[in-house]
Formats: sequence, structure tokens, C-alpha cells
Amino acid sequence: MEKQSVPVGIFCVILSAMILVPMVSASSKHLSQDYSALEIVWVRALGQTVWMTALLLPRHGWRILIPQRLGIQLLRSGILFIATLCFVLGIKAVPLVTAHVVGFTAPIIVVALSAVFLHEKVGAARWLAVGLGFMGVLIVLRPGTGAALPTPALWLLVAAVSWSVVQILSRHVATHDRSETTAIYTYAVALAATTPFIPSQIDFAISPSAGDWLAFLLIGLVGGVRHYCIIKAYALAPASVIAPFNYTEFLGATLVGAVVFGTLPDGATWLGATVIIGAGLYLAYTERKR
Repeated sequence: MEKQSVPVGIFCVILSAMILVPMVSASSKHLSQDYSALEIVWVRALGQTVWMTALLLPRHGWRILIPQRLGIQLLRSGILFIATLCFVLGIKAVPLVTAHVVGFTAPIIVVALSAVFLHEKVGAARWLAVGLGFMGVLIVLRPGTGAALPTPALWLLVAAVSWSVVQILSRHVATHDRSETTAIYTYAVALAATTPFIPSQIDFAISPSAGDWLAFLLIGLVGGVRHYCIIKAYALAPASVIAPFNYTEFLGATLVGAVVFGTLPDGATWLGATVIIGAGLYLAYTERKR
């Protein structure tokens, strides 16, 4: 466990949520119109694994390649692969900010999963907040109204559930392994799983534009920095302290969505986001009091 520094942990979360995450998501959405989800995930996994290894290995030595909890590291990496793949599949047909709002349910899902599988005590008020959070998702997605396609919405929900499991595992490995070790292992399973299929996924009829190359670069490099910031934040500060700052992602996604894709949240999205964020903030507050 690394020495804690709450201000640095908060800074890492804000940098990741408000700037880096929307950049990577926008790049993924842009590329998903012409490239397969496996290609996008592969580039992200390759870029992060190679870059993190090249950056961290010379500074910390071979010891960071030997985790104390190898099984948990690989499980975390595998579930993150599922989360990333589902998010890319979903964001293709859903507005950028909508995809991020659905992702805000992850900490709410963490509470529900912790109660069911970890047998943590969850009071009536916290269960009410969980219920309100899921109600917020229904407001945003409006199932049956045609405002969001059912299949992309389902992919995003699977991504949110998977990401919530990743958060639980991240807290666990942070007490045993250095953040540098976790950063290197983050996309190891995704890289191994996607590499054999890449030759069959490449469409040689597509000539990547300058914007495509930039998007691929952002996914590979900025995505690596983003995950390192999250891992570092959990190692430096209690999850209950840094959790509220994750919601700055809504501001970043709104701005990037407006600038890059010319879309802004509608009234239902604002309302649903308010409900989800409110529920998440209440859960974070009650977690700090426990």
C-alpha cells in the first residue's frame, strides 16, 4: 500500500474524469463508425501495455512485473476487457454524454454487488439511493421511446456493471500491489484476447484519415495515462473521498460532445443525470460516515 496523499488523489481523479476520459471516449466513438470494436480495443490495449511498460519498467525495475495477487490482477484485466469492449459497442449509436451518464451507475452498482456478494450491510436509505440511481438510468435511456436503441443501451449497461466489478477489484489490489504493477497488467488480458483476431478484422479498403490516426494515438496513449491516474488515485486516497470528483466527467463529456459531435444533453438526460449523480453523491457521503 502506497503512502496516501488525498490532494494528489483528487487531482488524479479530476484529470482523468474531466479531460482524459472524454478524449478517449470521443476517439472511440469517432473510430467506431469505420472500424470494428476489437480493433479499437486492441489499439488501446497495445498502446497502454507497451507505453506503461516502457515508462515504468526502467524506473522501477523488473519487480513491478511480479504482482502479489496475480489471479486478481488477471481477473481485473479480463473484466476490464469486457467493460471496454461493451462500451465501444454501445457508444457507436449513443450520444457521448448519454454513454457517460449510464457509466455513472457503476458506483451505485458497486453498493448493490457488495451487499449481495460481499454481504456488506446496506441500510434502507442506501438501498433507496440505489433504486433512484437505476430510475435515473431509465429516465436517460427512455426504453421504448426510440430515443436510444435497445442494443447499444444494453451494451452500456453491461459495461457499467463490469466497470463496477473492476472498481471493487481495484480497491483490493491497491492494498497488495503497487499502482505501477496494476497499470502494466490493466490491459494484459485484452491484448492477449484480441491479438489473434486482428488480422481478420482489418479492412484494407479503408484508408485511415489524419483524424483516424489522431484518434488511434489518443486511445493508445491518453487511455494509458487515464487508467494510471485512476489506479494512482485509489492508492493515494480513500475511495469514499475521491468518488464525488468522478462526476466532473459529465462536464467534460458535455463539452467534448458539443465541440466534436455537435450534440448537447436534452432535458431527459439532464434530469436523469441529476438523479444518478445525486444518488451517487449520497452513497459516497454515507460511505465516508461508515
